[in-house]
Amino acid sequence: MPSQQGPVQTVREESVTEGVKAVIEDARALVTAPLRMTGEDWLKAGAGAAVVGGFVAADHSIQDWVDRNNKSATGKKVADGFNTFGNPVTMAGVNVGVIAIGLANQSYGGGSWIKEAGLVGLEAEGFAVVAAELLSNATGRARPEKHQGATNFRPFSGNTSFGSSHSAASFAVASVFADRFDPAIGWLSYGVATAVAASRVYTDKHFTSDVIVGGLIGWGMGKFISRQHAGDPDDWQIRPLSLEQGVGTGLMIGKRF
Repeated sequence: MPSQQGPVQTVREESVTEGVKAVIEDARALVTAPLRMTGEDWLKAGAGAAVVGGFVAADHSIQDWVDRNNKSATGKKVADGFNTFGNPVTMAGVNVGVIAIGLANQSYGGGSWIKEAGLVGLEAEGFAVVAAELLSNATGRARPEKHQGATNFRPFSGNTSFGSSHSAASFAVASVFADRFDPAIGWLSYGVATAVAASRVYTDKHFTSDVIVGGLIGWGMGKFISRQHAGDPDDWQIRPLSLEQGVGTGLMIGKRF
């Protein structure tokens, strides 16, 4: 009898390499960004550094006040909730959810802007978390919960307080959403990011300056990556993998060049 086996389906390679190229291109632009900074840009960076430095000096007093006023069981439950939501893994899930909503919207004839927001948010969050982790490991600041003081900096000691990844992830996503959605969603996103940052201080996971520097990193990354992909609404693409026969069996992520 003739074989009943169906035709072999071959995936056409389009593929993940385009997405990798896009991320490398953005990373290169990010690393070389200081070479393109104007005098005004450097003034803004200096002002941000001065704000962080001021809060470093005030961290001990602020944390003493927090420790005297964070005894509420309800407050701790609320803070724990925002701690969980602001976890970089959870924030990545938020971006993936937005991408899924965007794909559904596109499948019904809508535009690609929702999907684009999720993709850009995911990339910005990734860069922000990496930057915050590098900074926190390099500075080696002990967390408040260790009770070693606000000035205990021992580079590469395993202490990772200075540069909150939760804050960086939350503000990266918030700044992208603020750029790409209605103002109400932008304000809501920044409000949630601020609550995440406050929860890290409330639960003794970070000093105030830690969440501020993390927030600045996240905000800056979000704005930068969002600007990188502002030119073409179809710059980033995500769609079913093309097959020679049959239907899609996966997703292709890529970028137009």
